[in-house]
Amino acid sequence: MATPPPPAADTNPTPPRSDAADAGADPVAEASRRSDEAREVIKRNVYWAIGLGAIPLPLVDAAGVLVAQIKMIRELAEIYDIPFSESRAKAIVSALATSLGTQTLSYAFIGSIFKIVPALGPAFGLVTMPIVAGALTRTLGNVFMMHFDSGGVLLDFDVAATRGHFKREFERNKVVVEGIRRDRQP
Repeated sequence: MATPPPPAADTNPTPPRSDAADAGADPVAEASRRSDEAREVIKRNVYWAIGLGAIPLPLVDAAGVLVAQIKMIRELAEIYDIPFSESRAKAIVSALATSLGTQTLSYAFIGSIFKIVPALGPAFGLVTMPIVAGALTRTLGNVFMMHFDSGGVLLDFDVAATRGHFKREFERNKVVVEGIRRDRQP
């Protein structure tokens, strides 16, 4: 009887990670890796939000954006090894979004609803909703990344303490997202 050939050598240059290897990992390098991964998740979901914000169906655009935002928070929680609760994430997102004030929320809502108006509606909606959706998503991502970087979890997220920073970050991100949207147009 012939002996079976020896198993093929593992060609994977990086060994699988283990708890023992993680215990000796450089905490600074680990924090940097997590931050890099988080920034990529945020960036990808901002693009999704911009695209979903451009959906020509009123309120379907907003629902799609909310799904992308909750997905982004779930992905960020996974990067930081934090337990995720969809209901808690939705509550935080709602509370932070309402902290932007009625003017901003009305602007986004009107941008969505206005899409049903022939001729001008879709043009107005295609400008306003993607920018608000992208800026809100980027702001949420940055705020959650900052919270998770500091060791926070979903259960200890303090919406009241975050509101002022969230508003300032949102205003700044509207300008950033407008630049992204403008650069991506054919």
